[in-house]
Amino acid sequence: MNTPNVKQVKYFMDDPREAGRLDAKVNTDEFIEDFILPYLKTDTKARIADIGCGAGAIASSIAKKFKNASVKGIDLSEERLANARKKCEHIHNADFSMGSIYELPLQDNSTDFLYTRFLLEYLKEPVEGIKEMYRACKKNGLVMLQDLDGQLLFHYPETIENLDKVLDGLSKTGFDPMIGRKLLHYGLLAGFELEHIDIRPYHFIVGKIDEKNDYLWDLKMEIALPKFEEILGSKQLAQKFKDDFMQFLRDPQTMMYSNLCTIYLRK
Repeated sequence: MNTPNVKQVKYFMDDPREAGRLDAKVNTDEFIEDFILPYLKTDTKARIADIGCGAGAIASSIAKKFKNASVKGIDLSEERLANARKKCEHIHNADFSMGSIYELPLQDNSTDFLYTRFLLEYLKEPVEGIKEMYRACKKNGLVMLQDLDGQLLFHYPETIENLDKVLDGLSKTGFDPMIGRKLLHYGLLAGFELEHIDIRPYHFIVGKIDEKNDYLWDLKMEIALPKFEEILGSKQLAQKFKDDFMQFLRDPQTMMYSNLCTIYLRK
C-alpha cells in the first residue's frame, strides 16, 4: 500500500450535527440516476469505493441499488463511520473503513469505480489524493471527481461583510472555492485520461431561500462558527458574519449560485 508523506487534516466542519446535515442535503436516488447509472449496470459485480463517505447516505443507497457489487466507504471520522455502519446493518454488500484519501485502505489496482464528492475542495494537496485513487483503481477502471466551482463567490449584491477575510482564512486550511474548474487538470496530472465532463448549476438561489435550505445553511454557518471566530478574532464578529450571510440568503432581492463539476477519468 502506498503511504504518501501527506496527512489529511481534520475537517473544520467536524461536528456531531454534520452527518445529519450532509444526509439531508443529498437526494441519493437522483445522485445515482444522474451520476452512477450511466456508467454502471445494476447487475454489475464491480468493486466500488466511496472516498470521504461521511455518514454513508450515498454508499448505502448504491449498495441497495447494485446488489451484486461490493461497496466500501472510507472516511476519517469514526463517528461518521458508526452512523454509516448503522445505516447498513442489514445490507450485506457494504462495509466501512477509517482512512485518508492520501493513504486509502485499498490494494493496488483493486477497485473498478471510485468516487469522491465534496472532499477535494478541503484538501491542501488534492493531486496527491487523486494519485492515491489512481493507485487503487483497476486498469480501465473509472474514477469520478465531483466538487463545486464558485462556492460562496458568485452572488449579488455584495453585502456580506468580511466574506473575503473568511475565505482567505479558510484557504489556509486548504479550502478552494474554485476547485471544480481544476478537477480535469488535476486528474490528468495524476495519470488518468478524460472520459466525460458534466457541469450544472448547484447552489442556485434566487430571492429568498426556501425553508429547508434556510435550515441547512443556518446549521452549516452554526457549525462553522468556531472557525469563523478563529479567523475574525472574536465571537461577536463571527456571529455577525453568520447573521449577515443568513440575512443575504433571506433577502428577496439577492441571487447566489455555484456550479457542480463532475469529471469522469479512465485509468
